[in-house]
Formats: sequence, C-alpha cells, structure tokens
Amino acid sequence: MRLAPLLRLVAASALLTPLLPGTAAQAAAPAHGEAIVWSKPTGLTTDYELFIMRPDGTSKRPLTANGQNDGFPAWSPDGRLVAFESSSQTDIDVWITDGRTERNLTNDPGHANRHPSWSPDGTRLVFSRQNPFTLAGPLYTVGLDGSAPTRLTSASESNEQPSWSPDGQEIAFVSDRSGNRDLWAIRPDGTGLRQITDTPDVQEFNPDWSPDGTRLAYDGCGSTSYPCVGNANYEILTADPDGTNVRVLTRVAGVDANPSWSPDGSRLVFRSDRTGFTQIWTMNADGSGLLQLTTENFQGGVDPDWGPATS
Repeated sequence: MRLAPLLRLVAASALLTPLLPGTAAQAAAPAHGEAIVWSKPTGLTTDYELFIMRPDGTSKRPLTANGQNDGFPAWSPDGRLVAFESSSQTDIDVWITDGRTERNLTNDPGHANRHPSWSPDGTRLVFSRQNPFTLAGPLYTVGLDGSAPTRLTSASESNEQPSWSPDGQEIAFVSDRSGNRDLWAIRPDGTGLRQITDTPDVQEFNPDWSPDGTRLAYDGCGSTSYPCVGNANYEILTADPDGTNVRVLTRVAGVDANPSWSPDGSRLVFRSDRTGFTQIWTMNADGSGLLQLTTENFQGGVDPDWGPATS
C-alpha cells in the first residue's frame, strides 16, 4: 500500500494561487458527464498527481501539476471541485482545485491533514488530522473557506478515512480504538459514536457510502494486527450501515482496495494489482462485469473517486 512520505516538521510550503472568492468554478470533470479522478505517479518518480478520465477509461488528462504528492481525491457533490491531500517535504494538507487553480484549505504545519470527504450540501469537508509519526489524531470538519473548524473525535487513537453519508446524518471512518482497524460512524456534531464492524481477524479501510445510503463499500485484509503482515491480501466488501449482510466482491490474491461508488450506485471503481501492476478498474455492485481502465506499468494509479455529471 502506498504510504505518505515522512514529514519534516518545519515551515509549510508556499500556497499556490488560491481560488478567487465569488468566482464561478469551471467544471473540473469532462463537460456534461461523469468522471473518475485518481492519483498516479508522473514518469518513474515519486511525484503523484491527480488525473481524470471518463468511466470507460477514455479522455484521460491531468488535473494537478504541482510537484507534490497528491492523493485521496474527492469530488464535490456538484462535480465542480475536487478536494485532495497534498504532501510536500514539510507538510500534508487538504487542498481544493477547480481544475485551474489550487488552494491550501488547512495550511497546518506540524500535522498531517488527510482523507477529505464532502458534506452532501457541499459546504463543509471532513478530514483526519494526524500526528505524522504515530498517525493518531481526531477527525475535523471545516468550511470551504477554512472557517469554523470542529473536532469530532478524540486525538488519542487513529481516526481516518472519513466518508460523509448521503443524507448528511453520519460520517463513517476507520479507527483503531477497538484494538484493530474497524469501521465506526459518528454524527457531524461529534455525538452518536457507534461501531460498525467488530472483526479482530480483519483490518478494514476506506469506507464509501452508496448513493442511496443503504450500503458501505470498503476493503479489508485478513490479519490480527496492523499493518497486515506478509503478502497481505486485500479484498473489497460491502455491508449494511450496521455492519451486517457482508458481501465479498473480490476474491483475487493481492490488493483490491479504495472502492468508490458510481453516482447511480450500480458500479464501483477501485484499484487492483491483479495483473501485476496496480491499475484502476470498475465492476458491477455485485462484483461482476470487470473493466480495466488503466494499463501503464508502474503508473496505473490509486485512490479513485467517481464523480457526478456536471451541469
């Protein structure tokens, strides 16, 4: 699994040109169509940038070009903005782009601000604020101008990879507060903490709500500890929001991970190394109908997110 580079806790990197307040954002996705955004290395370097493509794998083009490592992109509900984490040699922050300019939302030297997810109304983002060495830290929500930061969880354990539910009522996330990586949920005001999965022999990651809110997609590896040991096998699963009715969608040795639902809930996009190199794939919601979207050796990519059609 790709890891963020080790941080050196010094001054944060300079901001790129900010988005202009009050200016209509240009659609980042291909006009009038759904798009998948994902992270991939440029050349044979460690510089990961964001790219977008249509759901059939055509019309690939870069979205960011900043010399930093960009990952975990998330489409805004209207498909016009992408939030993502970006790491320099000094910091990891949450950024937002409209496809033309990029803006540092968190600008928080000394912490790793990661894994953004949008509120359904597009007015706030939730993200994990981690100690860069222990990965412990709370979840926060924040307005699109960086205002009203609100802490949701305690900081004494890992709380990461949040996903805001379509009805806005809950945020699913990964935490090790139970002793291993399980899925949890909390309300956006920090109340109503509940455990979704309780699987001591499986470590779970990357929850993503279906558009109708009736299922959670996620990935997991069979292990009693984290990181998953040996040649870890990650599979993609779905479950009801209470953790019941679990279905395993992939059964291939290696890493199948980072699932994201299509806007109509009929398909999932994910990463897989089943061909020997990590590539982006899609499949039906029951695991059938596999389609490989990227083919570049060493540069297929990770962290896909499927965005809505733009107006």
